[in-house]
Amino acid sequence: MADFHVFADIEDLSKAAVQLFIARSHAALDARARFTVALSGGSTPKRFFEILASEPYWRAVPWDRTFIFWGDDRAVPPDDEQSNYKLAFDSLLSHVPIPDANIFRIKGELGVKKAAENMRRDLVNTFGDKEIPCFDLVLQGVGTDGHTASLFPGTTTLEATDWVVPVIDPPATPKIDRVTLSFPVFNNARTALFLAAGKNKQSLVSEIMNDPTAPDRYPAARLEGEETIWYVDEAAFGLTL
Repeated sequence: MADFHVFADIEDLSKAAVQLFIARSHAALDARARFTVALSGGSTPKRFFEILASEPYWRAVPWDRTFIFWGDDRAVPPDDEQSNYKLAFDSLLSHVPIPDANIFRIKGELGVKKAAENMRRDLVNTFGDKEIPCFDLVLQGVGTDGHTASLFPGTTTLEATDWVVPVIDPPATPKIDRVTLSFPVFNNARTALFLAAGKNKQSLVSEIMNDPTAPDRYPAARLEGEETIWYVDEAAFGLTL
């Protein structure tokens, strides 16, 4: 069962997400001596990245023992404006003392099939190959169609069992091939944190909160980590005119 929290605006939402990130990093460090994260793309996480990179927040994270992956990315080079990696690097990772060896981007410039194979190797090297990878935190966004990462409604990718999946000709704008983690990985996360902001998400958030059939229509509603948390602003929750 997902737990929903409402904040006044994206600024307050992002600050709360930063505090959760910091808390989960210390809990993971105490339990397993490292913190493993899968980041998301999209417009909503940008402010979260910027706040996390600012004083005093970045100092509270054990960056030398933090390992960063991405839930999905487009088949573009790392300096492309469409790259989820570029967004996180420009807004966060270039401003904090995380070792380069702890950053595992999806190498979209290789093409989706090779990029997926490369990412799976990175997962095996980090988590082993005996069990499904278990991230401490996966940061998720949600599209107005209910997709999350590159798991789109009505596509065969929703039923994939491979850890990493190429997504060719996705029903998305821009129509760029992608690589995504699959539900078995996302649903094995210790904490899944969704960030949703804006009036255009209001109907979607309401359905996911209140309609038990929402998972049949919206991939985001099918994502259930050990703990699933939604941080939404008042506009997405329907508290503003």
